[in-house]
Formats: sequence, structure tokens, C-alpha cells
Amino acid sequence: MTAQRSPFLIFLLLLLVVTSQNGQAHPAHKTHAVTVVHKRQTLVAEHKKHTVATGHTKHTVAAEHKKHTVAAEHKKHTVAAEHKKRTATREHTSHTLAAWHKKYPATPVHKKHAIATAHEIIEDRAIQPTETMSESVRYALINSENNRITNPDQLAIVKEKLRRTIGSRKTVVRIVHIGDSHIQAGLMTNVLRRGLQSRYGNAGRGIVFPWQVAKTNGPSDIVSFSNNGWISGRLSLTNSAVECGVCGYGLQSDSKNWALEIGAKPERGDDDAFDIVRLFTGKNTGCFTLRYNGTEEKEVCMEPKNSFDAAVIPLRMKSRTIFLSRVSPDSTGFAFYGASFEKKNTPGIIYHSIGVNGAEFASYNSTPLFFDQIATLNADCYIISLGTNEAQRRNLNTEDFALQVRSLLTHLRQISPDAVFIITTPAPSFLNSVAINPKIRMVSEVLVKVSDEEKISSWDLYGISGGDKGLAMFQIYGLYRPDLLHFNKAGYELQGDMLLAALLKITL
Repeated sequence: MTAQRSPFLIFLLLLLVVTSQNGQAHPAHKTHAVTVVHKRQTLVAEHKKHTVATGHTKHTVAAEHKKHTVAAEHKKHTVAAEHKKRTATREHTSHTLAAWHKKYPATPVHKKHAIATAHEIIEDRAIQPTETMSESVRYALINSENNRITNPDQLAIVKEKLRRTIGSRKTVVRIVHIGDSHIQAGLMTNVLRRGLQSRYGNAGRGIVFPWQVAKTNGPSDIVSFSNNGWISGRLSLTNSAVECGVCGYGLQSDSKNWALEIGAKPERGDDDAFDIVRLFTGKNTGCFTLRYNGTEEKEVCMEPKNSFDAAVIPLRMKSRTIFLSRVSPDSTGFAFYGASFEKKNTPGIIYHSIGVNGAEFASYNSTPLFFDQIATLNADCYIISLGTNEAQRRNLNTEDFALQVRSLLTHLRQISPDAVFIITTPAPSFLNSVAINPKIRMVSEVLVKVSDEEKISSWDLYGISGGDKGLAMFQIYGLYRPDLLHFNKAGYELQGDMLLAALLKITL
């Protein structure tokens, strides 16, 4: 019985073993299954990520397309507007320059080339102006028959003195140029000073002021420094903190150890070196030290007289700079109004330039100390360049304006009875940078009329430039500053050359 059951039992045992093995996963199979599941999950995540990215890209592309469409549309309108503006500008410029060339012809040699060059520059610079002007156009403007000074006979005295400067050791012609911000920067007057001095001699730089210490602009050839702060005043201010003198400005210090340095840059070598200093200080100045030429030093004591008494100080040797400092620490406050740099026994021109930002005729008329001190300059000729700021007023009364012009002439005649006068008119400009200022014409007409009635000379820059039509010329050649009221360096130097040419026509 046992023997018969053995094969059957063996079969059952084998069947149980096989069944047991089939019910359990093989380790290798299990690992493979996990890997497949992980890979499947990864692919699903990647697919989802790609789907999101694709959707985002689709929106981005749509937004970018919309952005480019808007930009293209804007550019289209901008180009159309620019084209319209360019067309209008060229049409206006064409009419303007046609009138300009007809009114202000060049000399026969330069006329044809000047007109062709002018139109070539208009084409290139109507939209993008630069600070350069064709020499032929510049020549035509400077040498125009209309660029002249009226009533030249009343300048005969100055003409004779200028003639005597050549070959003389004593004759000095003193010119005082009074104005506003167009003059303060010195760009125009530097051209006049150097042009006249190159022909008739350099008798001195003339009036200077520490503009940097007063925290305002000034001629680029003058520098100033101080060891402490100063209170400054300007005659064009309604309530000036400091009384103003010969330069239209004033400085005051209550410091016990103030120091002030002012001088000319070495741009022209020894041409601007001086050996006489005329100092304008306040009342009760007391004593102070004046150092020059590096090491030379002298003590200056001012008697407590009227503030218009200028100290004339001869120097042992020439210098381009002076350094002033306190001597007595317990001295009273020190007021400074300017200095004049001059030369001993040197014939020629002293060209004093006095410009004040925002100044009007009334500003000078209401400053007594200005007239007290300017009298000591002994002017032979006054050039007056004012009127731009009056033209900015909303309600300009031409009769009141004419009275202010005559008042300034009366003041100056009282202190300089032998002096001659030249009144200049402002250049055409814009009002608030947006429209032609019609009051410039009104002011210019009054200035020319008063000059004729007072039998003095005038230089009509407004008329010589073509009146309001001259605006196109100044714009084409990029001669205005962004405010379209003031000029840049090239613009002011052009005006200086124009007035210099007009002066030389009657003095040669």
C-alpha cells in the first residue's frame, strides 16, 4: 500500500512547489515592474509640463504679436506726423530763406555759393540741427549790408580815440557792455573783447566777479573759490539779500576768517595778466591781505568812506589771479562787488561786460550803488543789451518801457557826460518754448525809436536777423538752447561776430 502511494505523493509535492513559486514575484520581475511604473509617471508629468509650456508660449506669442502690432501702428502714425511736420518745416523754411536772401544779400563772390549751401543745410538739418554753420552762410550774414549801426556820427569821439591807440602808450578806450542773461555768460562779449583788442590792443580784462562763489553762471575764462559760504544778491531779484554793485551782484560774509580767490584762466597766456586791480568793496571794509602771483603780498586798508569808493591797487608784477583774506579777525562783515583787472601804461581796449540773469532796464534803474560804482570805470562807450525779459511779461506797456529806457540813459549820462551809447535789440525768440514771441518786435521797435529820438546809435539785431522770420534761420542751424529763448555758444559767438563787424565798419 505504501509503495503504491509514493508516486502519487511525489506528484502532489511537486505540484505544491510549483504552485507556491507561481504565487510569488521574482525579485528581478518586481524591479522591472517598478521601473516601468515610474517611467510611465515621469512621461505623464513631462507631457503635462509640455502642455502647460505650450499653452504659455501660445499666450506669449499672442501677446508679443499684439505688442508688435501696436508698435507698428504707433510707428506708422509717428512717421506720418513727422513727415507732415517735415513738409511744413521745409515749406516755411523755403519761404523764410527766400525772403532772407533777398533782404540780406551776400557779396557777389559768395552769394551764389551761400544760397546753395544754405538750402543744402536746410535739407539736412531741418529735423536734426547741429551747432555748425556753413562759412559762406556765416560770411553772408555777418557782412550783410543790413548789419550796421545807426547814427554812426555820434561815435566819432570813440573812433578818434581808437585811432590814437595805435602807436600810443597812453590812450585807452573803455567800453562798458550792460545786459541780461545773454551777456552774463560772456560768450558774445568775449568775441567782441578779443576782436577789438586784437586790433587796438589789450589794456585789461576789465570787470570780473566771483560768479562761482555766488553760485551762478559766468564767463568761462574766469574762476573763483572761497573757504566758506557767502550770502549773495542779484539786482533782478525783488528782495535781494545783499546790496548789489557794479557787476549787478553782491557778496557778503560775516566770517572772521574769510578768504576769496578770483582770476583768469591761463587760456591766453600773458594776454590776460594784469598789474592794476580796481576793487569794489562795501562800507567799513577795514584791512585785508591781497596776495598775487603766488607769493607777492600786500596789506590793503580801506577808509570808512562811501561804498562806491573803489580801491585802485598797483601791483609790483603782473598776475592772473588775486587772493583776498581777512587781516583782523574782529573786523565787521565784508561786502564784495567785483574787481577790474587792468594794465599799466598799455594802450588799447578795456571791455567791461556786465550781465545779470533776469535783468530789465528797471532792475538797473532801481539800484543806486550800481551807478555809484560804475562811474569809476570812466566809460567812453556804453553798449546796452536789454529788453528780452520785458518781452516775457504778459502785459507789456510800451510807454512805461520807453520811460525805463530813457531813465537808464539819464542815469548814465549824469555819471559819464562824455560817453557815447549804442543800444542793441534782442534776437527773435519763442515764448514759453512753444510760440513766436510777438513782444520782441514791440520791444525792438521801442528801442530803435528811443535811440533815434535821443540821437544815439542802435544795432537792431532783431531786424538784421529778419525779424520773426529769423527764427527759422536760428533753428535750422541749431543756434538756440532748448528753451528757444537763449542761444548756445555758436549762437552767441555769431552775434558777437556780427556786432564786431558792424563796429569795425564805422571805426576803421
